[in-house]
Amino acid sequence: MSGSFLVVGLGNVGLRALWDLYTRGYKVLGIDSSYEAVERARRLGLPAELGDYTAVGKIVESRGLDVDAVLVDLPGSIGYDAVKTIISAGFNVVDVSFYREDPWELAGYAGKQGVVLVVDAGIAPGLSNFLVGAGVRRINARKAYIYVGGISKRRDANPLGLAAAWSVEDLIDEYLRPAKYIVRGKVKVVDPLSVEPGRFKVPGLGELEYFYTDGLRTLLRSFPTMEYMAEYTLRWPGHLELMKKLARLGLLDEKNLNIDGCPVAPRKCFAAILRESLSGVEDLVVLVVILESSKGTLRFRVVVEPDENWSAMAKATASFQASVAELVAEADLPKGIIVPEELGLDKDYAREIMAKIEKRGIHVIEY
Repeated sequence: MSGSFLVVGLGNVGLRALWDLYTRGYKVLGIDSSYEAVERARRLGLPAELGDYTAVGKIVESRGLDVDAVLVDLPGSIGYDAVKTIISAGFNVVDVSFYREDPWELAGYAGKQGVVLVVDAGIAPGLSNFLVGAGVRRINARKAYIYVGGISKRRDANPLGLAAAWSVEDLIDEYLRPAKYIVRGKVKVVDPLSVEPGRFKVPGLGELEYFYTDGLRTLLRSFPTMEYMAEYTLRWPGHLELMKKLARLGLLDEKNLNIDGCPVAPRKCFAAILRESLSGVEDLVVLVVILESSKGTLRFRVVVEPDENWSAMAKATASFQASVAELVAEADLPKGIIVPEELGLDKDYAREIMAKIEKRGIHVIEY
């Protein structure tokens, strides 16, 4: 099979993306700055080596690779700089890093280099945006409700009902970043920890709670005149109240405390505790997108379970990312920045993406 890909960052999602493309017969290489991450990939029989995003150009040149796209799977804290560096070196990029910076700021770099940059190509943002785009195309949707959550498969697995299936630092960010949503074409902002959660019943799972989080990202610019559009995070009931209590105790603060002469940020300490205590907990990914217009209502549901080798979050996120990377290699996509909702708006691209994720076991159920 033709096609060559480089995966930068071999955490849970990046490793799954590398495995996905390798087992489909593509030429792939994974790089990570962590020796342990590289060894983990090699134990799975995957080609990997030490390196970071600043060395992508040298690695590709030394290996004589003809790379169709670089998949970026890094924490949000370094994701923006990594993407900027890689596209500036002249490579197509498919990115899932959830950084605080505005992805549209990278459009100029991609256009200047004549490369394709697909941003937010994960599950949410990512597949969620794609489905909103499909809803606008099919029924001219004027309202969009996105409900998404990565939760523990068993409600009683731990007090927070979570699993460490993705970057814990990015997880904590969900509660601290002001959430943007749209009401009658105007952007509103809310503190996720300041609201009372709602309740939402998911077929087959029962009742979950939901609250605003800042996941609309590029949708805010793509569909600014929506009557209503918001993303809500799904959690097991009681979760948000517990997070509010932890925040009031100061465990989410970034300001250093002096502990035995050492400066320690409570948030970093809390992240380390979560990383340890949630490790090994089976997760579940739930995505529901509801779109409304005068023409009717569309409802999409995706539920992804883990298997013996991969977390549900790794499977869900990497499957959409790898599918988009395949499209970048196969199709003559326009140069510059591409957001997932654009792929949903295009009937042909949408059909291709749906077929690719279906083959990967990610089933979008319309109900």
